[in-house]
Amino acid sequence: MSVLTTDLRPHLALVTGASGGIGKATCLALAAMGCSISVHYHSSTSSTEELVKKLKGKGVRAEAFKADLTKYDEVCQFIETHLFQHNLPST
Repeated sequence: MSVLTTDLRPHLALVTGASGGIGKATCLALAAMGCSISVHYHSSTSSTEELVKKLKGKGVRAEAFKADLTKYDEVCQFIETHLFQHNLPST
């Protein structure tokens, strides 16, 4: 098995559904390469807060954002308050 050694320090990734499973694993893998993470979640507040702590412990910027992506108004709010105020994701 090969290990990725890409330097993602200048990048910001938006990971949706990041509170568990594949989303959480993706966040941890990106953080290991230095990428800052915008952590999206719908309802798992405590597990998301725990993940953000882990990510910050790896020395990357991490911030959690709650939104129900099946609701148009929440998607618009998410885009306005997150994507435009915190820079657009580059990854």
